[in-house]
Amino acid sequence: MKKKENILLIKHGALGDLIQADGIFKTIRSHHENTNIFLLTSNKFLNLMANCPYIDHILIDDRPPFLNILSYINLYKKIAHQNFKIIYDLQNSQRTFFYRKYLFNEIRWISTNRKDHPISGLRGLEEMLKENSIGKDKIFKPDVGWLSKDVKSLLKNNNILSRYILLFPGSSKSNSLKRWPYFNELAKLLVLKGFEVVTILGPEELNMGYSTAGHILKKLDWNELTGVIENSCFIVGNDSGPCHIASCLNKKGFALFGPSTSAKRSELRRGNFEAIEVNSLDALSADEVLKKLMARLS
Repeated sequence: MKKKENILLIKHGALGDLIQADGIFKTIRSHHENTNIFLLTSNKFLNLMANCPYIDHILIDDRPPFLNILSYINLYKKIAHQNFKIIYDLQNSQRTFFYRKYLFNEIRWISTNRKDHPISGLRGLEEMLKENSIGKDKIFKPDVGWLSKDVKSLLKNNNILSRYILLFPGSSKSNSLKRWPYFNELAKLLVLKGFEVVTILGPEELNMGYSTAGHILKKLDWNELTGVIENSCFIVGNDSGPCHIASCLNKKGFALFGPSTSAKRSELRRGNFEAIEVNSLDALSADEVLKKLMARLS
């Protein structure tokens, strides 16, 4: 029996990029059915991707400083040992350019061959696959249901007993301008209208001294987080990884965008998941968001 060939996909992160790449992973899996597909990613996303049905094995690269020569020797050995037939560079970064040029220049390397795509990174990857005669029908049809777990007990233990609206006040700590400042006010308005409200705080929000009306859930793992998203009736959040999960689950909701980024580049609009774009997040009131939310629910 012929030994399966090995294929490597490189996608270090961030969270939203990995989730959004589900359709890319699915497309490549369909194109290379009888192969072993490896994913090279950051250690913090190991548990996130562990159950992805399109990935057979995961290799870790925590992107050490370029002067850490020993780390790169170890990375080279780890990758060379697998004798990869093709490497798909889904990260398209300065780091992966270095890998291609200096470490793995004898392996067939598929990349976007462009610094940046005028629309979005996902559109760049779409073109990359098209240029290599790989079908694109699954790229914009992600389904990360494989990431979800049963959270009935978790919800019951936190006295969350009815259909609930989910709020995500966090986003990347490196860009605080992406955070809408009125999630507390929105939670209070929703509770006054009789809704059950759940606010999710990630690791970067735990030290914010956050308090709000309704329930607060903290320190969820990836599978619990996805399960809580899947069981919600509506989601409001910033441009963040959890909103990408909601979008890829085709949940009803929207993400809020100010001038520092755009919904078009984020590719968050998908199916039932929408976006609200404004010139200033500070000027977008909780009453305005509530009005749009009620219109969507009705």
